[in-house]
Amino acid sequence: MTLFVPNETTGFVSVKNGSVTLKKILIPVDHDPDPQTALSKALLLARGLDCMVGEIRLVHIGPRGTAPVIDTPYRTGWSYDTVVRQGDVVDEIVKAEHEWRPDLMVLATQGHLDFLDALRGSTTERVLRAAHCPVLAVPARRFGQS
Repeated sequence: MTLFVPNETTGFVSVKNGSVTLKKILIPVDHDPDPQTALSKALLLARGLDCMVGEIRLVHIGPRGTAPVIDTPYRTGWSYDTVVRQGDVVDEIVKAEHEWRPDLMVLATQGHLDFLDALRGSTTERVLRAAHCPVLAVPARRFGQS
């Protein structure tokens, strides 16, 4: 896992006193790569930083009814909501981040898929270039891999 913190943000840890403000986590989800890993790591990070209250927003880019089914484990003080958007994947993820202003975005990553992807950059790379909040990139297995 790698945490990227854009230059123009202070992140979710106070430079003055070290306090943590992690209350809103955005997780883009699709069938591939498996988003369950990103959700698990987000919850693990929140618990490890003693963040007891917050909201996790799952955002799926695609037609309604095509979002993957994700196990959202109960955590006292944490709530979930799911948003479905349509359009270009990177543009819509960035718009969702700009509109909701999360403290952290967690992305399941799978690396480059083909030659074109390598030339223009993976979805994660393109989201990182435009994000204004810290982004935690979590390597995830693709469905069907062991």
